[in-house]
Amino acid sequence: MTSFVQVTSSAPSNNNNNKIKTVRQKRSSILSPLPEDSDEEEPQAPKPPTLDDFIPTGQGVFLTEGDDSFGDDNGNGQEVCSDEITLNGLNGDCFIDNEFLDGEFVSDDSSVQSTDEDYDTDLEVNEEEWLHPSKNDYHDTTGKKKYMKVCSDMGIHPVSYIVNNLEQKELKLRFHGLDQLSIKAISIPLETNTNVEILNLQGNGIDPLGARCLCRVLRENLFLTEVVLSENKIGTEGAIALCQFLKGNRNLIKVDLTDNEIGDSAGQSFYEVLKGNKSLKELLLGNNHFEENAATWFGDGLSENDTLEVIDLGWNPWKTRGAVCLAEGLAENVGLRRVRFVMAGLGKLGAQSLMDALLHNRTLQELDISYNRIPVEGANCIASGLKTNDTLKILKIGNNPFDADGAMVILEAVESNETCAINLLDFSNIMVKIEFKKIQDRLMTERNMKITNEGVLPDTQTDPETFAKMTAFRKDPIEAFKRHVYNCGVNMCDVFNVDNDLKLSVVDFKDLIKGAGIDIQGQHFSFLMRVLEENGNVNYWRLFDKNSNDEVMESGNPGKPRVTIKIVEEPRPKGKKSAKDRSESAKSTKKKKSKDKTKKK
Repeated sequence: MTSFVQVTSSAPSNNNNNKIKTVRQKRSSILSPLPEDSDEEEPQAPKPPTLDDFIPTGQGVFLTEGDDSFGDDNGNGQEVCSDEITLNGLNGDCFIDNEFLDGEFVSDDSSVQSTDEDYDTDLEVNEEEWLHPSKNDYHDTTGKKKYMKVCSDMGIHPVSYIVNNLEQKELKLRFHGLDQLSIKAISIPLETNTNVEILNLQGNGIDPLGARCLCRVLRENLFLTEVVLSENKIGTEGAIALCQFLKGNRNLIKVDLTDNEIGDSAGQSFYEVLKGNKSLKELLLGNNHFEENAATWFGDGLSENDTLEVIDLGWNPWKTRGAVCLAEGLAENVGLRRVRFVMAGLGKLGAQSLMDALLHNRTLQELDISYNRIPVEGANCIASGLKTNDTLKILKIGNNPFDADGAMVILEAVESNETCAINLLDFSNIMVKIEFKKIQDRLMTERNMKITNEGVLPDTQTDPETFAKMTAFRKDPIEAFKRHVYNCGVNMCDVFNVDNDLKLSVVDFKDLIKGAGIDIQGQHFSFLMRVLEENGNVNYWRLFDKNSNDEVMESGNPGKPRVTIKIVEEPRPKGKKSAKDRSESAKSTKKKKSKDKTKKK
């Protein structure tokens, strides 16, 4: 190979040529192999020249370096022609560096450029790959080419939606009906994808084998932070495989395995995840098949974990003993902020254990314990825990059998706690007392607290008849309203325009029945509106029953069908006359008095 290093000079001199020959001899003596069995003494090498001697001021010299070998197989040094040696005078540098001048030659490739096209090298450079790196697989950060190639090899059609969204932050493939081959085809490009951070594969029927393919993705890809696999068929085996990966993962923040038919035997694997994983913040495992054994493992895992912030274990077939283990683990946890124990079977004993959690836990902000068979005694335990708690903000405790008494105890505990941070109390499907409503209004005004319930019960002690009427009205508001109208002596066809299918607003409907002399309580009116209201208007035609033959009223319009109102007279105590009987009795009494006056005259 011939290399050129250039230093410009205006006029080379004989003195410089002599110096160059001296350097050539020095270099040849250093790089040439030593002769074997030589009896002659080696001549003393001349003093090496300096750069100042080589490069005179205002002058330049052209020298050429010969072949790199500087010797043949027989040990004879190869002569280097002075015309082939070049000095690089750029900024005073020279290919003969300090190492060479000190007697050692060190090759510096940065100052040598090859011009030999036939030069052999073990580095095969593809010009197309070098000029266009984005066109090659190892620079394809999205994995599109890999996906297309894998689909071609498997004989399946690539999905254009997948190709177009591999560059997005979230790859959402919800309910796409992906089979086993499709999952494998997606897994391969996702291993090297650097764009997708959220992978949503909800509702695709992924089985344990598909879960193993995803394990490889989660192991290789360091950019994924959220994985949603809810409503699949991963099962116990697939969940255990995922846990083997999750316990050592350091980049995932959220994992959703809701409704995946995961069995009780996977509890120990999730315990290892809770114990070993320090990056996972949200774990959703609701609506699976965990039972008592898994509850024990989860309780221990929660007590040892201090990084998880959100967990959902609702709608699993826990029993009371398992629910107690979960509550005890929550009491010892120091990191959870949101806990969902819906339909967890807490009962009375579970509520007692939860009381300790509310007393000692200082990180929990949201707790959902709806549908947990908590009786009044359990509600008292919850109230005891809330008397000193200052961190809980949301408490959902509806659809439990403690009724109005338990709700009242809990609300009074919240009111008595001046440091209470609760801003939402949910008593869904629970009727409350009038006293509850008074405290609720006060808390909503003073603390801006939102409290939901099913409605207010009347005072059953002072007016039991009102309670019975309200219960009957709730069962069938339309029939109850018809009976009420009949007892008021009002004809519904005189009140409502049955000739036209008109809809009234709620305000107009209320004013109409009030103007007709139909007095109805506020709660009864609310129940009636739930049945008649449609898109903000009242469809009063539902008040008319066309199938009954008890009483027929003509609408007066020949083109209008006959409208029938079914009227069931409200049962009366013995000895009490109906409005019709009282009216007829009054008429007969009046006629009798007039006859008596006539006779006296």
